[in-house]
Amino acid sequence: MRKKYLAAAAVAALLFLSVTADAKKTDLLRFDKGETTNDHNGCEVSISNEYPSKDGGVSLKVTVNADSFYVAETPPKRGVWEGYESLNIGLFNPTKRALKFIFVIKPKSQVEYNSRMDFSFVAEPGQNNVEIKLAGSKTNGGAPMSYKERIAIWSLDAPLKKGECFYLQYLTLDSAEEK
Repeated sequence: MRKKYLAAAAVAALLFLSVTADAKKTDLLRFDKGETTNDHNGCEVSISNEYPSKDGGVSLKVTVNADSFYVAETPPKRGVWEGYESLNIGLFNPTKRALKFIFVIKPKSQVEYNSRMDFSFVAEPGQNNVEIKLAGSKTNGGAPMSYKERIAIWSLDAPLKKGECFYLQYLTLDSAEEK
């Protein structure tokens, strides 16, 4: 009986390890290494100890200082997204109202609206964990979105007022299995 139990436990452990070993995760920006967005307009970005996603971590504080703003990475340090299933965003909204954000992915630096992908989401007050499905995604014009070539720009904006802020806790690319 004991040998059967140990054999079953060993098989279960091997199956678990093979499933978890195939998953991959990449940080688009490594806030804990001091990385920030390299393109922003109408806002100030800074590394902050407020509202990190994990104990002892940091976040990227985005404070709006104009009537409109965007925060972006042009081109992203990690710009080839092929093989990833989703983009995950940890965002803390310290305001007392829901904010509608738009996350834009452009495959080329100068690309018209129909050739890019715009993903809208609402960030409620407090902690928000957002998943954008990349696998099978479509451009605004309905064509399949390709991640084989380097992404030229990703950006994020929302209707915040001057002086308001939000905190990006993480931006990760995740896959169920390695391709």
